[in-house]
Amino acid sequence: MFKRGRNDPLELLKDHVIHHKQIKLKSKNTDHRLIFENNIEFKCSTETAWKSKSGQEYTLGALWCFLDCYQQGLEQKIYRQKAFDLNFEQVFKADNQDIIDYFTGKVDYTECIDANKKANLQNKKSHQKDEDIEFAIQKKVKPDSEKEPLSEKDFNLKVFDEILRLEKPITTRNKLFRVQDRTFDDILKTAQKIFQGQYVGVGGDEEELQQILGTRIQDANKAKQLSIAKLSYSVLNEFIKSKEKPIIIVPQIAELGNICLRNVQQFLEQGQYLDPNGLKFTNESRSVQIKVKLRLTDIEQQFIILDTPNTITNWKRVVAVFLRGSTYELKQFPDQNPNQLFKNIRGYHMKFEEEKLKDLIKQWNIKVLELHRSKRYQDIDVVNAFWEDLEAFLLRPAKLSSQQ
Repeated sequence: MFKRGRNDPLELLKDHVIHHKQIKLKSKNTDHRLIFENNIEFKCSTETAWKSKSGQEYTLGALWCFLDCYQQGLEQKIYRQKAFDLNFEQVFKADNQDIIDYFTGKVDYTECIDANKKANLQNKKSHQKDEDIEFAIQKKVKPDSEKEPLSEKDFNLKVFDEILRLEKPITTRNKLFRVQDRTFDDILKTAQKIFQGQYVGVGGDEEELQQILGTRIQDANKAKQLSIAKLSYSVLNEFIKSKEKPIIIVPQIAELGNICLRNVQQFLEQGQYLDPNGLKFTNESRSVQIKVKLRLTDIEQQFIILDTPNTITNWKRVVAVFLRGSTYELKQFPDQNPNQLFKNIRGYHMKFEEEKLKDLIKQWNIKVLELHRSKRYQDIDVVNAFWEDLEAFLLRPAKLSSQQ
C-alpha cells in the first residue's frame, strides 16, 4: 500500500539529505519508488519544480540518484551507470553544484526552483488525485451494464491518452541511443538535417521541430531580456561605465587539474585545458588579458588575470578568485573572513572529477568546477559553466554589493 505524500518532494528530499535520514529505493520491474521516513512514498518519476539554468527539468528520482552517489563519494562514471540502469535522467555537470548546495543546506534559496511551477504542482495535488500513488481505499465502480458505450472517437482518444501517459520522453543522449531499431548512422543523419534546417518530423510535418525550437528560443529570449534589465543597475554596468577591467586572481603554483597564468588564457578564452607543468610563462608583469563575449548580455568584456594579489590597489575591481583550498590563501585578501569575502568576490575551485573535495573547500561558499582527466572535449562545458556563473554574479545590484 502506498500512502499519500503530503510533503513537497523537494523539501522532503532536502530534509532527509541534511539530517542523513535513510531513503530506500523500492523497485519492481520499471516501477521505482522512494520510501521516506514515516513510510511516505513517491514514484521516482514524480515531477518536481527544479529547473536548471540550462532549462533541464529533473524528476525526483534523478535528483535522489545524483545526491545518493554524491553522499557515498562515488565517481561520476559509477553515478552515470546507476542512472542509466534505473532509466533516470542524468544531471548535467553545470547543475551539480547548485543541487549539492541546496540539498545539503549550504544555501536556503535557489533560483533553480520554479516558484510558478511549484505552486501549480501543489495546486494540482490539492485538487486532483495523484496518479503516481496508489491507495488502499477501493473506489466504487459502476457495473459495465450501467456504463454508456464510448464512441469510436472517444475510445481512440482514451487509448492515445493512455499511451502518452506511459510513454517516456527522450530527454537525454543516453535515452536517444536506447531506442530500438535505431542505429548511430540514423541519429547522425537526423542531427545533420536539424542543423541544416531540413528536418521533417513524423508524417512529413515540421510542426514538431518548430515547437521545440520555438520554445527554446522563447526561453532564451526571456533569460536575455531579464539579464539586460538587470544590467542597468548591476556591478557589471559599473565596470562598463568606468571602463575599468575586472580582475580575476589565479594561484601562482602550476598544479595539474588547476589553472595558473601558464594555462588560464587557453582555458578561459578557448575552452581547452592544458597541463601547466609543460608550459612556460615569460610575461614579467605577471598578468594576462582575455576578452570574452558574455552569453546573457551579449557584451564583450575584457578581464585581467593575475597571480600577485599584493600588487592590487583597488580591490573593488576583483570579481573572482581561483583557490587551491589552503588557509594561507585567505591571508592575501583585505577581508580574511570567508563568509564576508565571498559575498563580494566569487570563489572557484577546480579539480578532476575523481579527486576528493578538500574539507576546507566544503566549508567555503564557492563554486567547484570539475574536469575530466582525459576527455578534453568536455572542457568547454566547464568553461561555459564558469562564465555563466560569473556573469550572473556580476549582474547583482551594484548598490547592494557596495553595502556589503
